[in-house]
Amino acid sequence: MTFAQPAWLLALALIPLLLWLQRRPKYQGIPLSTFRLLEGDARKAPRWIGLAQRGLQILALAVMVCALARPQGAGTWIEQKRFGIDIMLALDISGSMRAEDFQPANRLEAAKRVLKEFVAKNAENRLGLVVFAGRSLTMCPLTTDTQVVSQVVDRVGFDSVGIDGTAIGDGIGNSLYRLEDRSAKSRVIVLLSDGANNSGYLQPMAAASMARARGVKIYTIAVGSAGGAPIPLVDTFGRKVYVRNRDGTLYLPKMDEPTLQSIAQQTGGRFFRATDTRSLSEAYAEIAKLERSEIPVERHRVPTELFGGFVAAALGLVGLQILLAAGAGSVLKGSVRHG
Repeated sequence: MTFAQPAWLLALALIPLLLWLQRRPKYQGIPLSTFRLLEGDARKAPRWIGLAQRGLQILALAVMVCALARPQGAGTWIEQKRFGIDIMLALDISGSMRAEDFQPANRLEAAKRVLKEFVAKNAENRLGLVVFAGRSLTMCPLTTDTQVVSQVVDRVGFDSVGIDGTAIGDGIGNSLYRLEDRSAKSRVIVLLSDGANNSGYLQPMAAASMARARGVKIYTIAVGSAGGAPIPLVDTFGRKVYVRNRDGTLYLPKMDEPTLQSIAQQTGGRFFRATDTRSLSEAYAEIAKLERSEIPVERHRVPTELFGGFVAAALGLVGLQILLAAGAGSVLKGSVRHG
């Protein structure tokens, strides 16, 4: 047995002092006062009753002091697996993500839904969110609060940045800035894009070199159906139209898969190709498996609190003293009447 607050045990040293004070006439009846069995009666209770009462008082006081010191039993040992991965989610929100080849509505809405599933399954890691179009913006820094991350994902829209384009390099650079803390077991970026880099200040391969130098892996996901998909817009009359080339043909943006593949390869990550919502979900699920590296098990003891039993014992001793005093008083009063 151990004590969580052993300093209280020092109070046990005061008990002999209280006993000494009680033996002095001017202090009698103040500390550890005994029950007066016959108030105003000259006769005394049997000596053994007084000694028993005194012993019960001292014992009750000692037990209560021990209770204040919070006695604890050995308890049980709990083993808890810890995960220490910092994951920045880099999401393309350029205009081409409006393409409707992904369900339920378009590429962005499909990506947001899958991202929320990924967040929910990674509660043991720190997660953050960066979005990029013509420039990059941090929507959520690293946090273990998955509910907050999911709420931020819900708020992401095509107007979150305000400048259209595809700044893949800036998205990586911003994510690296948020991964400066090197205390994590592993640091990764999961980048999703459906186009080629055409905006921003940092070139994708230069950003990949920076990530490699810092030990950050990048998993890249290219989204979009083979051959591309038309991009819907709403014209000035509120009608749904599709972006077209100057010759009137549908504009089908091209994806730079080789660059995304090179980014993943250079940083030790992997490249994934998602042509529909199902394959997109499978890509994030595979990344979650790959990055589930465990830190050594952490063991800690959960002690058993015993103070309740000590308090009950102290109260029981006080009750026994009261019963002893009441019983002795009844006997003495009876003898007085018959004397």
